[in-house]
Amino acid sequence: MKQTKRIIACFAAVLLLLPLAGCLVPKNGDTAPDTTQAPGPVAVATAANQTGNAGTEAFDPEAIAIELGSIKITAEEMQTLFDQYVSMFSSYGSSMDQESIDGIFRMSEEWLIEYYLPLWKAEQLGIALPAEEETEILAEAERSVFEERNELLCMFAAEAGVSEDPIEDASVLNDEQLSEVIDAINDELHEIYGEGYSFDDYLAARSKDYVTSIRIERITKLLKEQVPADQPMDSETLDLWYNDKLEEQKAKYTSSPEEFYYDASDSTGETLILYHPAGYARVQVIEFLPNGEPDDKIESNTVTMQELEAEYGMLALNGGSAKRIEEIETEYAALKAEKETLEKAFYGEILEKSAAAYEALNSGLSFEDAMETYNVANPNGSKKDERLVYLDGVDTHNAELANIAKTLMPGTYSKPILIDGAYVIIKLVERIPEGAVDRASIEDAIRTAAEAERTSSAWEEQLDAWLEEATKAAVYHRETYSMLGNL
Repeated sequence: MKQTKRIIACFAAVLLLLPLAGCLVPKNGDTAPDTTQAPGPVAVATAANQTGNAGTEAFDPEAIAIELGSIKITAEEMQTLFDQYVSMFSSYGSSMDQESIDGIFRMSEEWLIEYYLPLWKAEQLGIALPAEEETEILAEAERSVFEERNELLCMFAAEAGVSEDPIEDASVLNDEQLSEVIDAINDELHEIYGEGYSFDDYLAARSKDYVTSIRIERITKLLKEQVPADQPMDSETLDLWYNDKLEEQKAKYTSSPEEFYYDASDSTGETLILYHPAGYARVQVIEFLPNGEPDDKIESNTVTMQELEAEYGMLALNGGSAKRIEEIETEYAALKAEKETLEKAFYGEILEKSAAAYEALNSGLSFEDAMETYNVANPNGSKKDERLVYLDGVDTHNAELANIAKTLMPGTYSKPILIDGAYVIIKLVERIPEGAVDRASIEDAIRTAAEAERTSSAWEEQLDAWLEEATKAAVYHRETYSMLGNL
């Protein structure tokens, strides 16, 4: 059941992947906190807001560890995050001396404060979500818990052997199977959390996690409206921003052309491309995928043929045994014939389709219309398949496409070619010229990106100021959790 234990740990750590989240995970889970999201300076409680005598009481997970206004952060929350940090640093080989433990306590405290910061500041400013939005949050959390429950049941059903075949909908389990799967989940939860902690307890905790996370996300949007809006950038400021970003991209893409591929291929559009490095081209692809899997002999014959070719070359070069050369020729011919027969049987249908598409292109069908006719729609519903290839060196993403593109002139296309188990027809759209993108063509996008960056910076500065306020306002009950660090 080790795999399912990791499954539970990964599910319960899902909030670590959300902005500002990072504390609500199983204490013995396998996923460490995402410290790339951790805030800057570490807050240290002062004598004025620290209470109690450390380490004099038994650990109570329900005890209040930190008070932030009306927000009560529990010792259990401190424990889960603290344990995750200890696990992470220990896996890196860091020594866990008292100084390290004290540092982890400070990091955990600040992380929890930053996580709840939006709720605290909204309370201070008198900002609250409308009642109908709170209802939406509960409904969204309920959907998320239902989906998580279903996925866990399906995973455990396969892991525990309750279902012979993988399932995607737990409703296909009968009552007896469902009971068996839940028992298996409970066994794992008992190992992680201790006896008495059930699947229902886990789902209730996850529901609370989702509600809190969604509420923080929505409150954060309202808080952003409190940050004063800047006036539109004047031309001089915009020019300075543009010139800085242009030089930054030029240096980045020139020294590492692959970085251009990542930025330009990012579907989120997070980076506005201002500069094109040398060597890139755009291609369009029509792809014909076969049904099922090819016979293993196609691959094994190919490998053996390559080995025979290498041996044949060495024998021919060095004047080797004529008998062995004849044997290789005979064996190679037999392997090739068998491979071609198997390929024809497996790829025959799509080979015919690709040949028909090629003839249609030659008869005047546009490549765009051919993609619309023959390609399978992507998740966005589009059948247009356009990719970047690198022609001035090794293309680590689309090597075979790049090799074909090198043989084409812009606007021309290849014959059907077998690549990675599919027949493709490739059109070289253009060799992207090196240099800055025409500024006039993206002027509006430049202004939008520059002002968005400035707004983001203003928000980060405001968050830093609020975090400083919060760390000073927080009341730390360290006597409720300091015993976690006993060495």
